[in-house]
Amino acid sequence: MTGARRFVDCVLGRPTDRGVLWADGLWGETLERWRREGMAEGHDFGYDFSESDTRAGIPLDYGYIPPFETRVLEDMGDKQRIVDVYGVEKIVMKGNRNLQQFIRYPVACRDDWERLNKRLAPDAPGRFGDGWREGARKAAAKGAAPTTIGGGHLCGFFSFLREAMGDGCYYMMHDDEGLIRDMLSFQANRIKRLIREATSAARIDRLFIWEDMCYKNGPLIGPAMFRSFLSEHYADVCGVARSCGIPVVDVDSDGRIDALIPLWAEAGVNLMHPFEAQSGMDVNRVRREFGYGFAMRGGVDKRMLAQGRRAIEMELDRVRPAYEAGRYIPHVDHTVPPDVSFNDYCHYLDGLKRLINY
Repeated sequence: MTGARRFVDCVLGRPTDRGVLWADGLWGETLERWRREGMAEGHDFGYDFSESDTRAGIPLDYGYIPPFETRVLEDMGDKQRIVDVYGVEKIVMKGNRNLQQFIRYPVACRDDWERLNKRLAPDAPGRFGDGWREGARKAAAKGAAPTTIGGGHLCGFFSFLREAMGDGCYYMMHDDEGLIRDMLSFQANRIKRLIREATSAARIDRLFIWEDMCYKNGPLIGPAMFRSFLSEHYADVCGVARSCGIPVVDVDSDGRIDALIPLWAEAGVNLMHPFEAQSGMDVNRVRREFGYGFAMRGGVDKRMLAQGRRAIEMELDRVRPAYEAGRYIPHVDHTVPPDVSFNDYCHYLDGLKRLINY
């Protein structure tokens, strides 16, 4: 059974030869630590595939074309005020550019949006990379990884608003509801166009929608607002994906997603991740409370990997019922942090392989 087939059948609840061994994301500092601890360069963990493998044959750019010019607006000693490729003005630390203070986003009014949306045209030159049709056909025929479109910046709905407007989108939902609805309709139509173009060339296994619209206590907008602004677009896009032969719609949101799970499932989303344990997302509880109408992946508490071998074994035992119940791909509930040793991660991976009958 190919990696792509195993993945799709697992998500859809069909029989498989074994579980899916999904590649965990790793912090750069984690890799540095593991190399110091003796990990050979190019060490093979035996994953079925990685996230980058799933998009290898379809170089689809969801971003702005052309991108904004990256500019330094002000040097402030240990930090800089810049504009990035997404048109966001922010202050970044020179020593760690992940430490950021956001100042201004591209869209603050309708005129801004009318100028910006031209950069988002689905038929913009370069939206798909050179030779993508042949690459997509080869990737789909090989089947080593599920062929995927989406993921990353500007591929979702709520995340699309936040990337264009920042936290101003919350106010705009009240102050200029028409603008928000126009932006979301534009995005839905854009995604549908990209789905149809991609599936005209090859079999696509997964549509990946990145949202990150929850924090540790719940969603950033409530279910009523989700239903008012987002549900129809999710249902529309999921329907087009299915009609074009895409069997899996996978939504990524960190945080506590309980309040939104029924709405995503109702709209046609059939895979969700990463089920962060530190936000109270227990995959066993989710299955008991919300049933079997969707698949899950993630859910293994990354914090336990740094607590020693006994803690790792107990964590794998904890998620075992969800795995045995089906429609679940267990892996770390986010990226693996640098407090996890190489030997302990290998111990975790050995236990995970036993769990999924690898």
